Amino acid sequence: MGWAVAKKRSFLDTPGYLAFFAFVAFWAAASSGSPLYVRVLAGATAAFAAGHLAVLLIRRRRDRRTVADGS
Repeated sequence: MGWAVAKKRSFLDTPGYLAFFAFVAFWAAASSGSPLYVRVLAGATAAFAAGHLAVLLIRRRRDRRTVADGS
């Protein structure tokens, strides 16, 4: 009963998954075999995933600096 419960993190918020997701979406957007609407949606999804990855990495870097500074 005295166990500390760690905050469970979603697999979807890991940098590796987001990078993979962005790569697959960019690949689908660049594929000439896909219809136009698929390429447009894949491009939007890739941009969202890349933006989310950037925000996640910046937030993690800022959190590490805060912990290192002792604040």
